[in-house]
Amino acid sequence: MNKLIYEKNMDALQKKYPMWAAILENTRRKKRGFDVEAEQSLMGETILKVRSEGKTLYLNGRYAPSAVVDRWFEQQGKIEEYSPIVIMGVSNGEHIRQIMERVPKTCNILIYEPSFELFRRAMQEVDLSFIFQWDIPVGIIVEGINEGEFDAYFQFFVSYDNLTQIHLYLSGNYRELFPEQVESFIERIKTHIFNIQVAWATALRYANVRAVNVFTNIHYLYEGYSMRELLGILPEDIPAIIVAAGPSLNKNIMELKKAVGKACIIATDTAMKPLLNAGIVPNLFVIVDGLKPELLFRHKDISRVPMVTMTAVSVGPMDFHKGKKFFYNSGSSIEDAMLNELSKKENEDYLLPNLMSGGSVATSAYCLAINMGAKTVILVGQDLAMTGNKTHADGTFKDKMDEIDVEKGGYIEVESVDGGTVWTSPDFKLYLDWYEKWIKTWSHITTVDATEGGAKIHGSKEMTLKGAIRKYCKREYNVKWHIDHSKKLFVGDNRKIALEYFEGVPDKLAEVGKKAKEGRRYYEQLEKLASRGKTAGKELDKTLKRIKKINRYMETDYMAATVMDSLVGLNYSLRPAVYQTGEDLQSDLLDMAKQGKVITYGVGIAAAEIKEIAEKTIVKYAKEHPLEEQMEKKKE
Repeated sequence: MNKLIYEKNMDALQKKYPMWAAILENTRRKKRGFDVEAEQSLMGETILKVRSEGKTLYLNGRYAPSAVVDRWFEQQGKIEEYSPIVIMGVSNGEHIRQIMERVPKTCNILIYEPSFELFRRAMQEVDLSFIFQWDIPVGIIVEGINEGEFDAYFQFFVSYDNLTQIHLYLSGNYRELFPEQVESFIERIKTHIFNIQVAWATALRYANVRAVNVFTNIHYLYEGYSMRELLGILPEDIPAIIVAAGPSLNKNIMELKKAVGKACIIATDTAMKPLLNAGIVPNLFVIVDGLKPELLFRHKDISRVPMVTMTAVSVGPMDFHKGKKFFYNSGSSIEDAMLNELSKKENEDYLLPNLMSGGSVATSAYCLAINMGAKTVILVGQDLAMTGNKTHADGTFKDKMDEIDVEKGGYIEVESVDGGTVWTSPDFKLYLDWYEKWIKTWSHITTVDATEGGAKIHGSKEMTLKGAIRKYCKREYNVKWHIDHSKKLFVGDNRKIALEYFEGVPDKLAEVGKKAKEGRRYYEQLEKLASRGKTAGKELDKTLKRIKKINRYMETDYMAATVMDSLVGLNYSLRPAVYQTGEDLQSDLLDMAKQGKVITYGVGIAAAEIKEIAEKTIVKYAKEHPLEEQMEKKKE
């Protein structure tokens, strides 16, 4: 061991990650199938070699580690600003140093070391102190120290904007030494990227309907309740039963009658008709989909069950349901602005709570149950698979659901609850992974899988529904009473806050359209200046300042943000390009002008279209529902 190097490294580590230093100092040497030795390369650099199973493997090359990095840079081509750089393997650290020195300072660098013992040996032999002292964003994950922080690092380092700019450096011979860890890490990267793409694809799917839904549904918020009223209302010994509409629901649905009054029964939207047809009235049902068909809600008793919803969901179900509605945050800027004003007036937080979701209505209902205070959550009808080659229970979309031909491909085989295998779809697999992750994370919650079919949810307790009800539903509790005694969001004089926002929408949208037109004119000026080669000077500075002012308005004004929400498709195609720089300043300015013209044109068109929607929806509603005091004035 090089004592001077080790002390230097530990001193830097102690200042950055003191807990790591303690782990390195106090953890005994772990059993490993290899030995690590240090020697000098022909170029005079300290290099590490591993002896494993009679083989000698050099990490990052034997003769000139720097040349390996040079070849990597040649293969990568231009590395853009804000690019994520993932480095697998600490090795002798020379590749990390060079990458840090040569990439743009805005790049995010994530280092992954799959071996605790190799990391410790590297700390003893090569100078790694710079990793903990660099002035650019650097994250490091070491197996045996902080491997649980992977998701947190990736959420911070990688977004939709820069995922196409990811660069991966795999240190020499790491795949041979740690094949399982390397493959697992690469799979986690792929999964993270896939999840980002799914999220954007979902947003894109709703881009054309979101504005229509929000402006058509927001008047229900005026008469509605906050999901905050439901938080913490369940005692710890009262379980929540989440009823999804998987094919196995038909098997044990009648058992749920025994749980009525002894649990909080929360249904997914798709499960409502089968439940009501069976004579079971749940305490709540959840809807999250902006495109959910009204067909699922056409039942004479649907309005008896309070809905947990948001303003961005489908218009049809919201209109058909005449009962009590509890709202969670939809991410709508006009909604937030309205409730912010209410909060200021009442000196109390009226903003709607977020409802965490794993991408499905069932995972959202699961999160709702936990927020309500449930310490035991029983899953029913949560097959997460094509049980009996069906996607949903009979009586949901059809009285008798069609069978799916899983042999046509596109399906994944997973472990089933009976110990065999069952086919599932890629989206169901995502939900399955979500459950398993959060069941492990929320270890204080007992999750019981009483579906009696479908995919195995690792971490849950598997029981029959009959057994789960007998074990956990032991005493009466009137959930309905607490729901019935909830307080509305807008009461008394506060009701005029909402109506004033509704009536003011056309003027605000006209202002957004005007600003967009103004911004487009400035981008056209920028394009002319750049085309003539004017990349400096007072005229350019003036134009850029005006553009900055318009952009600040678009980013901070609630109505402009509402309009931008409807342009997800446009952002989908343009946002990654923001991080790609041209060959020179003139090219960058021309690209900026081109993208700015497209976006401001889109904002102008969208503002006009949304104004038409608003006139037919919330403006009309405000005129038809004046406050009582206004009605009295009209009578006089």
